[in-house]
Amino acid sequence: MKARDKEVKEIILTDVCAFTLGTEVSVERREGVFESGHFCPIIERNTVIPTSRTERFYTIRDNQEKIRIQVYQGESRLTVNNLLLGSLEISVPKNKAGEEPVDVTYTYDINSILEVEAKVISTGKVKKQIIKGKYNTMTDEEIRARMEELSYLKISPRDQEENRLLLLRGEQRYEESTGDRRIWIEGCIREFEAALDSRDRDRILDAGRKLRKEIGREEE
Repeated sequence: MKARDKEVKEIILTDVCAFTLGTEVSVERREGVFESGHFCPIIERNTVIPTSRTERFYTIRDNQEKIRIQVYQGESRLTVNNLLLGSLEISVPKNKAGEEPVDVTYTYDINSILEVEAKVISTGKVKKQIIKGKYNTMTDEEIRARMEELSYLKISPRDQEENRLLLLRGEQRYEESTGDRRIWIEGCIREFEAALDSRDRDRILDAGRKLRKEIGREEE
């Protein structure tokens, strides 16, 4: 590349997730009738790693006592066509269907280590499973240490101080504004909130810059 273009100053190589990682979910075909075997992506292929992503799932039956997280790798919308990597099962309190949410977090490292974490929201109970690549030779102690190093990735973007402060400033500007200006600022805030919920770093940066720009205009 440098030989072809004298303007190239630096080459940055990044590791990415080669295949999509996700879990099996059931889809409601008609009221009360669910079809299992569908694939829900959690970490999309080509995502820069290390990375951590969280999705929230719910019980589908009244008095359901357990949720099983089946971990798959692949691109098909049906799990039967993807590769099963492992599974994790966690107990949930008996409740009405859809009333017990569980947050499932995938944390993937450049060393082909995938940590799957399930957290029951109502009880705070957490269960984890480590899945490592075929050629990974790290010891259990080394893997635990590496996962601790990556714990910062699990902090929700909404809970990061800089993002919380930006939302607070946006709310202040909204309250100080009127008319079309207020509507425009609200749109920027909603866009930033949606970006935070997506956990997409580039999307968060773009939406954050847009909101800061609008706030800056108000402060000038």
